Amino acid sequence: MSDSTPTSNSTRPTNKLPPRPPKSSNASSPSSVTGTPVHTIQIPKDYIVNSPPEENLQKYKSYSRVQTRQRAFRHCHRCLCASLCLVLLAVVLIMAIFYFIYRPKAPTYTLTSLTISGFDPLSSSALTPLSPSINATLQTGNPNKRISILYQTGGSISAYYDTVNLCQGEWPAFRLSPHNVTVFVTDLTGSGVLLTSVTRDAILKAEDDNKVPLKVNAKVPVKIKFGVVTSWRIVVRVSCDVIVDSLNGTAVALSRKCHANTHYLW
Repeated sequence: MSDSTPTSNSTRPTNKLPPRPPKSSNASSPSSVTGTPVHTIQIPKDYIVNSPPEENLQKYKSYSRVQTRQRAFRHCHRCLCASLCLVLLAVVLIMAIFYFIYRPKAPTYTLTSLTISGFDPLSSSALTPLSPSINATLQTGNPNKRISILYQTGGSISAYYDTVNLCQGEWPAFRLSPHNVTVFVTDLTGSGVLLTSVTRDAILKAEDDNKVPLKVNAKVPVKIKFGVVTSWRIVVRVSCDVIVDSLNGTAVALSRKCHANTHYLW
């Protein structure tokens, strides 16, 4: 019976465990010291991961810091660009609203009359200095309906022949209301003006032809007021090209063209 009947040990599956390393007879077991059972886990050699060298860890930390700074810089740059775009958009929108509400138009300037003196030494052969004097009457108009032009102190007017500055004067300060015209008179005076012989001959020939070209330039500081808002101080440059028939007494302006350099305002 016992030979034909299989034993219970032959039917059970066997679990083979990896062999344990031999224990040294001289080493003391941790369980014998602490009294606590110790479980030993054996890890295959292929699963053991070595820690990187110390210099590689430092390089990784440095690279991480650089990447963090670059991401922060890119984020700040994007925010700055977005803010600038919003500011520009707001400025354009405000300017568009201002233009469609107020419809700004450039002021007009006219040189109505001139009284000239001080050019008598031109006929003399001696190269004596001149003391020109021009009494100029100017007219300026404001064609705007809701905009006032405030002319400030410190404006100046100069008269030229070619590139020679003959005399200077002041532009008065006043308020030019909407749909209004202002006429004012200013005196331009000069002294010790020396002309070359070529320039003297050219002026004498032009006077004989009753066509003396002069240029009157003005540099005027203004403020623009629309509604309750007043702009900052802006310099307007006015230029008038005039041809007169004589340099003595009341001159007749044969041609006069004035324009203002205010393209950034109107």
